[in-house]
Amino acid sequence: MIEMTINAQTINYLAAEELVLMLKNMEFSDKYAVQIFNFFTDVPLEGIYRFLIKHNLEEKQLLKYYRTFVKKYYPNPELEETLAYGISVD
Repeated sequence: MIEMTINAQTINYLAAEELVLMLKNMEFSDKYAVQIFNFFTDVPLEGIYRFLIKHNLEEKQLLKYYRTFVKKYYPNPELEETLAYGISVD
């Protein structure tokens, strides 16, 4: 589901595994900017949490990535509040 959602409007295809590496390594690729923004704005919270569990990612990793690369252009207060609930990011 994640790949269908993030790649819906694009020519370049971003596989879930590539997205995981970008999130873990705090890397942003202009080539996949639309997919990255789609992940943080179009994927339902339930899907994001399933993605986190499946790929062994932590909420704080995702929140840090969101705040660093996405929030300025595509803020998602619901996602930010959910991820930030009970955790602190340096």
